Amino acid sequence: METSMNIKTSGSNVWPYVIAGSAIGGVVGYLFMSESGRKIRHSVTHPDELAGNLDEARTFIESKTRMVTDQVHSVLQKAKQGIEEGERAYHEAEERFQTRVRELQGRSGDVATNVHKTVDNVKSTAVTIEHDLLDPIVELGALYRGIERGIRTVFGNKDKEPDMIYTNTRMMG
Repeated sequence: METSMNIKTSGSNVWPYVIAGSAIGGVVGYLFMSESGRKIRHSVTHPDELAGNLDEARTFIESKTRMVTDQVHSVLQKAKQGIEEGERAYHEAEERFQTRVRELQGRSGDVATNVHKTVDNVKSTAVTIEHDLLDPIVELGALYRGIERGIRTVFGNKDKEPDMIYTNTRMMG
């Protein structure tokens, strides 16, 4: 028996039907074989419960949104407090640094003052030594030279020159 209908089973026009059939079969299987599919079927067959479920869903979403919003606000508050604490620590460190700089400036001024006092004391000591020690030695040398010349004159030994160490000039200036 020959059919007058010529069906192509291997052509490209079969694939859309295979895909549509697979999708429909998947949806039917989901609705009848899974727990969430049974819930969907129940919602479709009992539309009066759907409004209550929507209110429950809205309440659930609002409570979760409030909870997430509160958590976000808490994190933002902690971040703000962290930034403020960091700024406070920065300013305290800056103040401590400025205090240390002022202390070091005061100490360096004290050191400079002490150095100047020490230099002045050394100069004063050098002048005192010159006047109290070197001047009498120079005067003793001059006195010795005068006595030596007087003795030579008395004994007639005028030609000999005196030693250079007993000259009448100061060694220090």
